[in-house]
Order: sequence, then C-alpha cells, then structure tokens
Amino acid sequence: MTQRWSISRRLVLVLTAGLGLLWLGAAALSTFATMHEINEVLDSALQETAQRLLPLATYDITEHEEEGGHPIGDDAPGHEEYLIYQIRDAAGRVVLRSHDAPLEPFPIPLVAGFADHDDRRFYTEISGESGYAIQITEVSAHRTETMLDSLFFLAAPMLLLLPLAGITIFWTVGRSTTTPIRTMREAIRARSGSNLDMIPDDGMPVELAPIVKDVNRLLERLALALAGERAFAANSAHELRTPVAVALAQLQRLSAELGSSPHQGRIDQIIAALRRLGNLVEKMLQLARAESGIAMTGERIDLLPVLRLLLDEFDRNKARSGRIQLDPPQVSSWMGQIDIDAFAIVLRNLLDNALNHGAADKPVRVFLDGSNCLHVVNAGTIVPAPAIPRLTDRFARGDTVAEGSGLGLAIADTIVRQAGGRLDLHSPARGEADGFEAVICLTAG
Repeated sequence: MTQRWSISRRLVLVLTAGLGLLWLGAAALSTFATMHEINEVLDSALQETAQRLLPLATYDITEHEEEGGHPIGDDAPGHEEYLIYQIRDAAGRVVLRSHDAPLEPFPIPLVAGFADHDDRRFYTEISGESGYAIQITEVSAHRTETMLDSLFFLAAPMLLLLPLAGITIFWTVGRSTTTPIRTMREAIRARSGSNLDMIPDDGMPVELAPIVKDVNRLLERLALALAGERAFAANSAHELRTPVAVALAQLQRLSAELGSSPHQGRIDQIIAALRRLGNLVEKMLQLARAESGIAMTGERIDLLPVLRLLLDEFDRNKARSGRIQLDPPQVSSWMGQIDIDAFAIVLRNLLDNALNHGAADKPVRVFLDGSNCLHVVNAGTIVPAPAIPRLTDRFARGDTVAEGSGLGLAIADTIVRQAGGRLDLHSPARGEADGFEAVICLTAG
C-alpha cells in the first residue's frame, strides 16, 4: 500500500527549505560583494593615510635633522594600533616608524602602490621632492575581523527570520489549503441519504471549486436515484397495503364460516403470515417517510402529551394492556424540535420492539431523565455487545425467535438523527442485570 503524504506538510517543508537556500545564496553573494567593498574601503584608507602621513613625517624628520637628529619612534607610548607604518629614506633605511612597527624594513620593495605579503596588505607612497617613502599596513586580524563581523550581521538575522518565515508559511498554507479542504470535507461528511443538499462553493479556492462542482453533480444524481428508490418503495408498500388487508379480511371471514374445519389450522397460519406481511408493509411505509426527511422541522413542541396519548393507545390493546409502565415525569413539559408524527413513529417502534422482545412477565418501563432524554427499558435476554451497533441497520435482527421485521430500530434511528438527536442502545439495561434499554435524546431547540 502506498504511503500517504500531506500536501500542506510538503508545501511547508519545501517552501521553508527553499527560502533558507535562497537566503543562504543571497547571503553568500552579499558577503562576496561586501568583502569586495570592504577591501576597497580599507585599501582607500591605507592610501589616504599614507598620503596624509608622508608630508607630516617628512616635515618632522627635516626639523629634527636641523636640530642634529631625528626620532625613530621607540619612545612612543604603548597602545593598540590597527595601522603600522615605516618612513624610509632613499637608501631604504627606516628613519621613522609607528610604535608597533618592526625596526627592520618591511619585506617589500620600495615601489609605489599596493603589495601583498604574508596575508597582509601594504601600500607604499614615495615623495618625489624629499625622496622619503612611507610603507603602511594593517594588523592582520583587523581586516579579517571586519569581514567576519560583516558576515555575522548578514547571517545572524536568518537564525531568527527563518523560523518566523517557517511559522508564516505554515499559517499561510494552513489558511490557504487545510482550512478550505477541511470545510469541504465536513460539508461532504454532513451529506447523507436524508441530506443531499448542494455544497456551496462560495469562497472556495479556484483549485477546489471544480471538485465541489463534481461532488454536487454526484449528489444530484444520488438524489434522483434515492428519490426513485423511495418512491418505488413507498408506492409498492402503499399498493400492497390494500390487497393484504382485503386478503386478511377474507381469510378471517372464511375462518369464521368454516368453524371447526380440518383446514382451520392452515387458515390460521395464512392469517398470521398475512399479518406479518401487513406489518412489514407498514414498516416499509414508515421507512420511506423517515428517509424523506419527515422529522425535520423548525418548531419546538411539547412531546409529553404525545407520549401519554400513545401509551393510552397501547393500553387499550387487550393483548398489551398493563404491560407498559410510565414513571411519573418530574417536569410539566418535554420540549423537542421534531415533527409530532415522526416522534409518534419513533416511540411506537421502540415500544413494539420492547414488547415483542422483552420478558412477558415484566413491564416495559418508560421514563424521562433530567437531560431531556426518554428511556424505554425492558427485561429479557442480553444482546451481545458486538451485535448492538448493527441493530439500527435495515432488516437487522438479534438472536431471537420473536416476530419482527428488523426495521423498527432503523426507522427510529433515522428519524432521531434527522431531528438532530441521537438514539443510544444498551444491553443489559443500565443498572440492571439483563434486558435492553433504548434512550432517545432530543435537542430542545
């Protein structure tokens, strides 16, 4: 499998490294140019100093000659000198020197101009009138120190600016690529069978806009395909409802007319099969309504009266009378942002599931908690933990012999998610040794 790589990380590394290399190249060129200019400036300083010193030194030597002698420079006080010089006569003898200059003549010929020797730069200036010459040079470390200082001040900012440049590049790349890609990814993730709205491309970068358009075309095709599938399922279920009801009524009438016929057992089996088929048709209609977005509404309603009304309807059924126990709510209202019919479908499916699969000798408990959640709890066999997440899949059934279509929890989960809530399933029921618990948590709006 090919290893995945990050666009933003690669951009940050390449741009930062490229910027660093460009900076090094620019620093190298600047250093070369700076060193050339420094050499020119220092050469000019040598020449200017020599041209200024030679007339003064010549005058000083002439004055002392008239007095009977001239100083060589040994008696000058000690101090650090960057420039050292020697004044030499026409015979090449040193007649005057700076404090740090050697007694012996510099090892360069008395030729006017610049000369290099032992990594040092010399300049010689000769006076045509007096015959005296001055040879001046820098201390070796001075020019090197000057060049190193210049190089340091060119390179030092890079140590600070390169990390800042990396941070700036990271932020810019994140804002330019990661943020819009994350926005588009979250928009795609929010799309589902109940939400196939087009993804807005306003504010999207030019590079991502074609991808958004292609995704929108795909969503449009999916919407058409799902609409056709839902319409077919709803129409098929609706068309089946009447024939199944008619067939069931005819069989029930035939059963009553035949009385204790030997074929009564087979007729009862057919009636039971038709009832299961009728229940499946009803569930398919509910699923079609759920997937059409029936739960989505902008209104907040009090669901407590709906809960009591539905429980009264179950209690009027002789086969289920007294099997549901409603714990007294601690609140006077239960507000939720969901369609009333959709909520009734959810609650009916959860109660049917609890009654069909729960222990027949123990009641189904229904109660509200303090966090706007409704609990439906039944006793019975524990559902294995790995099987619980699959119970909200279509036609998924646990390990049970009870009748059912495997659609009830799928319908309830679809509607609750459309309403912005969640359906949590637990087995065993929390605080119990066995059983099953379904929890509906809705937003109050």
